[in-house]
Amino acid sequence: MWVNGTTTSLRSAVIAAALLCAPLPAAAQTDGPELFEVPAGCTAFLTVQSRGCMVSHHWTCEGDPAGSHWRASLDEDSPFYLSFTDAEFRWLRSWDLRGGGTSTLIEPEQDPASLSELLATGSDTMVFSLRTESNFGSFTRDYTGFDQLTGDEVVVDGRTLMVTEFSYQYPVDGGTRRVQGNQFVHEGWRMFFGGVETVTEADGSTFEYNNSPMEFAEPGEPGFLTLQPIYDCGEMMSAVPADPLWRVSQ
Repeated sequence: MWVNGTTTSLRSAVIAAALLCAPLPAAAQTDGPELFEVPAGCTAFLTVQSRGCMVSHHWTCEGDPAGSHWRASLDEDSPFYLSFTDAEFRWLRSWDLRGGGTSTLIEPEQDPASLSELLATGSDTMVFSLRTESNFGSFTRDYTGFDQLTGDEVVVDGRTLMVTEFSYQYPVDGGTRRVQGNQFVHEGWRMFFGGVETVTEADGSTFEYNNSPMEFAEPGEPGFLTLQPIYDCGEMMSAVPADPLWRVSQ
């Protein structure tokens, strides 16, 4: 899910540092509500309000490979996740903005994730590895999984999304962690969005979270670049796997 990190490492570092250095993103200095502000040379194109008290902003930047884009996810307190994906929705790099970890795709993959294959054939398999650098050390994890279109479609805020079922797994201390459930794909945006997903831990225990999209805002529409998530907030915070490999989204 990645392009070569060498072509994007400088921009990656600048954007990640900007989000890490403030409890909230830079705000536009206007009399209106504060808005998320993307870095210079970049253009925001979509804001997504999701279940689980999460709002995500998507943008592209000059000089990045065609079809690649950035996403930052926020809860009620601050940004907590940043990712960079390519046109096939391969995870080139991602940042845990609170824990401080950075994950990078190891290339070449044994079986790269391919959104094009999913859209053309209805299914896609993947086998790949991520290298994570964190305050607790460095490690590599091997992932295997699949995405499959169910044939169902849903309309969310006027946009038609295709429903997928998916599963992936990776080794953890004591065994294997598995994540499975349903997500959504928008063909025009070439993006995945989260859904109702279940995590099964190595000891057999499970938990479920729901990051389904509820509202979309493009430039000029109400809610575009808002800092405030609006669904399932209050006492319920974002439900995120302990070691997420997000296809969303989120």
